[in-house]
Amino acid sequence: MGELTQIQVLEGHTDRAWHVAWSPTGETLASCSGDKTVRLWTRTQPGSEEWVCSATLEEAQTRTIRCCSWSPDGRSLATASFDATTAIWEVQGGVWEQVALLEGHENEVKGVAWSPSGSLIATCSRDKSVWIWEALPGNEYECVDVKQGHTQDVKAVAWHPKGEILVSCSYDDTIKLWRESDDEWICEQTLSGPGIGHTSTVWGLAFEESGERMVSCSDDCTLRVWSCTSKDGEAWWRLLTTVSGSHERTIFSVDWSSSGAIASGSGDNTICVHEEEASSSADIDPLQKPSFTLAARQREAHPADVNCVRWNPADPTLLASAGDDGSVRLWRYRRRGAESGSGRAV
Repeated sequence: MGELTQIQVLEGHTDRAWHVAWSPTGETLASCSGDKTVRLWTRTQPGSEEWVCSATLEEAQTRTIRCCSWSPDGRSLATASFDATTAIWEVQGGVWEQVALLEGHENEVKGVAWSPSGSLIATCSRDKSVWIWEALPGNEYECVDVKQGHTQDVKAVAWHPKGEILVSCSYDDTIKLWRESDDEWICEQTLSGPGIGHTSTVWGLAFEESGERMVSCSDDCTLRVWSCTSKDGEAWWRLLTTVSGSHERTIFSVDWSSSGAIASGSGDNTICVHEEEASSSADIDPLQKPSFTLAARQREAHPADVNCVRWNPADPTLLASAGDDGSVRLWRYRRRGAESGSGRAV
């Protein structure tokens, strides 16, 4: 098996750490917490393995900050809170300042995601809705659509890498795919049902870098990998494979690195990394069922639930995690057979 080695514990939050998000360059890590703050972590110097808190964003939201998302240009940070708001932050005069507050949800905002173009923001809530906001000049944001397709708490939203699809997942055990049509976002497909969908709450989603596949995680202790194919000339997502047996409790978070590794964090305090087995055939059938094997497991990665895992976009061997213990942890992943010394997988 490969190795997942802890390189640093980032401390400062005084309540559980819910979520982490890397800036597009991978040079800044944002973390958010039940302590109502967001912390920004940067290297002590270029290339260093040591990270420090360089800024604390606070006093904008009055309850737990559950999720954060960077704009594609890295200039703005969106933070979703249990106070039913989403705050937008930017650097003003050398200091991070709140420049907008998105209001409208009736209950806790659980997820926020910036579209790849930076023109749209999606938010989701315990009120069962998904909102889509348009970013306008002058730090103005307008809600352009509200979707009520889920029947329970919506846990997370994610954009396809090309931006044409928005995906949401929910306590109702379903994944919904939304596409814009005539200035309205319609539910193009719902991934659910016996033998296909998850059998309990779907907590998180992540796309492969190409956007051709997606992975989801659930309270049913499985990861499910989905592939986009064509049906009657239209894009259609289908279940490729189910990965089970690696976690013993709810899988709260999943992320797919640019190098192809899938990381997952769970209520069993464990982080796992899965790698896809290489096909023995020279001609790879796109409909062939892939096999993902456990490449690394870090038991007791946190002394309590692992709430979030995220790969660094510039360095696919660097993983960040957030846990109920309030800490943010950094990990170095090395594939089996990787060269020593560089810290990067071969």
